[in-house]
Amino acid sequence: MENISTGLKWVIGVIVTILIIAAAVSIYLVINGYFNRAQEQTLAQTKLINQAEFSGYDNKDVSGQDVINASTRYSGRPQFSIFIKTGENTTGFYAKNNYSICYEAPYSTSTTNFFVNVSEYECQTGQQIDVSTMQDQTKSTNYINTTAVFTSRTFKDKNGEVRLIYFDQKK
Repeated sequence: MENISTGLKWVIGVIVTILIIAAAVSIYLVINGYFNRAQEQTLAQTKLINQAEFSGYDNKDVSGQDVINASTRYSGRPQFSIFIKTGENTTGFYAKNNYSICYEAPYSTSTTNFFVNVSEYECQTGQQIDVSTMQDQTKSTNYINTTAVFTSRTFKDKNGEVRLIYFDQKK
């Protein structure tokens, strides 16, 4: 009789242990699903917030002062370029950045293809212009009049990250 009692206690202990482990695993699986969904939503919201800073430059008219401010603000941003065409310099130039990276805009800026070629290249000597030069009236081809109106457009890479802001002075 004592062996049966010991055996029953042992079997009940094993069953209770298996039930506790099964409950823990099922709780983990449910909670893991919630954590994954919360992480995806957080990443999506973070991306929206990060890209929202460029909404003021996405297919909008901006002043020359806005162009200068953007050139200053994003000069330290890695993997990013600002391309500017003025009334005097119709071939355009890049605003100087700390990384000497130049992204090319798509060949036609009137198409709906807003993806830049992510094969970044080192800017050529003289291709990047410093903000102080943009504000110097004696450098007429690279001078940006603060009251001039520019059309702006943002270009993204295939991952949806803004890589280039393109400014073109209205005539």
